[in-house]
Amino acid sequence: MMLFLFDGVFFISALGVEILSILMIAQANLLESDVLLTALLLHISACIASALILPTLLTTSYQTSRSVTFLFFLMIAFYMPMLGMFGLALAVVPGLRPIKTDTKLLMNFNRIREFSNIPADRSLHFEYGTVSLENLLCSQDPDKRMIAVYATLKLDDKNAIPLLRIALRDPVDDIRLLAYALIDRKEQRISERIECARQRLENNDTTTTRHLYKCIIKDYWELAHLGLVEGETLNYVLNKTRGYLEKALQLYPRDRGLHLQYAKLLLRLRNPQFAYNEFKIAETLGVGKKPLLLYYAEIGFLQRRYGEVKRSMKEVNLMTARPQIHAARRFWQENFNG
Repeated sequence: MMLFLFDGVFFISALGVEILSILMIAQANLLESDVLLTALLLHISACIASALILPTLLTTSYQTSRSVTFLFFLMIAFYMPMLGMFGLALAVVPGLRPIKTDTKLLMNFNRIREFSNIPADRSLHFEYGTVSLENLLCSQDPDKRMIAVYATLKLDDKNAIPLLRIALRDPVDDIRLLAYALIDRKEQRISERIECARQRLENNDTTTTRHLYKCIIKDYWELAHLGLVEGETLNYVLNKTRGYLEKALQLYPRDRGLHLQYAKLLLRLRNPQFAYNEFKIAETLGVGKKPLLLYYAEIGFLQRRYGEVKRSMKEVNLMTARPQIHAARRFWQENFNG
């Protein structure tokens, strides 16, 4: 406030000097060079003073260059005595200042918010109870959709990625950019783990070779299975996964975990018969049959052996199955006989 008053007094003083210079010119004889020189110096002084004061009243967005702004104000004030200063003060400066409104932004995207009280599942305790993050992402309120995207930071990648991919289609730019940044961060983190494990594997540390192979295979599989890569990159990742799996199985042919992962990969690559053989090998090596029933059902469906699909679905443990599996099992029980 004090600075504004000081600028106002300084500008009024400059305006007074400008008026004095004009009065001197109006009353002086044209042959009195000393009076004309004094009036010119007063005019220049008033112009410089106004060019220094008035730009400070503008917002910083219009002050791209102090020298250019100063020169602009100086030229107008100098070549338009009196009228130039009044025009700058009464028209240019007020016109370039933003209109103040009472509108308040509902969202602040400048920092990552904390969600320490959000449970690590796919739901969020909201104002009137517990609602799913999918529902929040479909809300008409962009602030709620942004909250849902931030809440994925509390979820594991398996649950977070599908929600972030929904957010990529959001009409609000900030929400889409945040979702893309979070997905990109997850992909980068997995890629860094792969590179670190690959370098350690090249050092021929035989005590951890099996573990490193499994880490690389797991991370490559996550890139593909979670939808972090697409197109040609997806094909590259799947081929790299297969290459490391086949190398690992040559070294550790009795590892049931490797056979299980290899079977999942072959099924993803649409080789159902080879996938079935690998699942059976994993089963003989100690993998329980119940976790494999859904894979057997998928293989039976791909091979058009629908009777096996129904038998496998009947044995699925509904206590641990997802809700979608309940619907699938009901379909096969109600719509297929065999």
